[in-house]
Amino acid sequence: MVSRESVNEVFLPDKEDCLEYLREQRWPEGVTCPHCESADTIKKGTTRKGAQRYRCQDCESIFNDLTATVFAEHQLTIPEMFHIIRGMEEHTTNEIFQELTRTYKTVLDFVHEVQDALEEDSKFDLSGVCEADEVYVVAGEKGLEDEEGSPRSRGLSKKDAEPSSQTNHPS
Repeated sequence: MVSRESVNEVFLPDKEDCLEYLREQRWPEGVTCPHCESADTIKKGTTRKGAQRYRCQDCESIFNDLTATVFAEHQLTIPEMFHIIRGMEEHTTNEIFQELTRTYKTVLDFVHEVQDALEEDSKFDLSGVCEADEVYVVAGEKGLEDEEGSPRSRGLSKKDAEPSSQTNHPS
């Protein structure tokens, strides 16, 4: 049997690479405080997930690489979250959760959070394949009211149905 660690080595990106990419995308011109937007910050250790912590010299708040992002406050690891985002375009949530050996709800909650964040940002165009978890399809007009206001007939009445004993069978 294949261990989870060996699967993670093959499929998941490196944690340091993920954090570096996040820093480059979030702060292309240097780290700024998400609370007051000051650039006067100093490094202040790391979080449990390995994200760099910072302290703002102006407002004295402490924040990290993940603060105020879709990656903050999740039980998923940084590489798992990057894997989910990368896989959202081509795979169903069910396929992703099986690859990560996480619960479906955990993966689905993160997918929904990413989708909500993308919806708020108007520069993203959400197009392509859409995954539907539940669908209710109306199968016709059976039982709906007609023009006179009475429900449509749901089938043959007893007087319209031929009894099976009266059918002519060739002998």
